[in-house]
Amino acid sequence: MEKIVLTAVIAEDESESLQLLEGLINSIEGIKVTGSTSNPDEAAGLIASLNPDLVFLDVKMPGKNGFEVLDELIKYESITPFIVFITAHDEFAVRAFEYAAFDYLLKPIDPERLSATISRCREYKKTHFVQNAGLLLDIHKKLIYRSSSGIVLINPADIVYIEADGNYSLFKLINGRTETITVQLGKIASQLPADKFFRISRTYIINLNFLQKINQHKRQCILLCNGTEFRCDISHDNIKILMNILKMEM
Repeated sequence: MEKIVLTAVIAEDESESLQLLEGLINSIEGIKVTGSTSNPDEAAGLIASLNPDLVFLDVKMPGKNGFEVLDELIKYESITPFIVFITAHDEFAVRAFEYAAFDYLLKPIDPERLSATISRCREYKKTHFVQNAGLLLDIHKKLIYRSSSGIVLINPADIVYIEADGNYSLFKLINGRTETITVQLGKIASQLPADKFFRISRTYIINLNFLQKINQHKRQCILLCNGTEFRCDISHDNIKILMNILKMEM
């Protein structure tokens, strides 16, 4: 059976790395690099004009990172390449899942891993499977973390509150489940929508949609979700701040 010939575009700001990757890809039978750029501002337009099967997208580029390029690319609804993120940092590999990337490659590129990624893409193309841009957008809205059991995707709207537990954070979700995440509360706070969540103390972040009452005497926020009441301690200083926020929304 004749192999499916794939096309690829590379967006990589380091010219040496770009040339190396292009050489590795072109050395593999059944795939050809049809375009490349070291300018992240040109990447989305180039990809849209060439409409390749695969896009090798560097995560960390000056001025505009790979995730921002992908956000631009999603606007082209008819363009649905498989996205392969390239990164020197394993932490970005986790974010690749957030954007539903087809795969990710760690620098320096392992030729065998690259070949396996291309082979997998070829198999998917045989079944006419396409990466859904709508799915990319949907997953983009979710948070993704490592837990003790693997990768966890969490929709912020499903969070009732988050509690600090040493170097871990406990996510209390609307379905009653608790997820233990290996990320500290401070970092999580910066990833949440500021208009929906508020860090009431060193220990708790709450979803304001579930806030029913502030008990100033006991210094507690009372949350209500599916008939269940939750009480989270709030610091003295944050009581006034939170009350002012609520007044502004009234």
